Amino acid sequence: MSLLKNEKVKKVFLSLAAMHAVEAPIAYWAAKKRGKNPKLYAALTAFFGVFVLVPLLRQPKVEEAAS
Repeated sequence: MSLLKNEKVKKVFLSLAAMHAVEAPIAYWAAKKRGKNPKLYAALTAFFGVFVLVPLLRQPKVEEAAS
């Protein structure tokens, strides 16, 4: 039995791909607001997901840091 023939495994892979596709634009926007390289963070989030996105979102925005 092949691993990818299992329907549950297919659903997990598809949901992970969908989640990463949604997280990448959020990371792009958040990196722009924080003065980071948005393309780099979007790419990293596309591969690693929330492990990159959550620490990025916890950083202060550029406008808040200047105050």
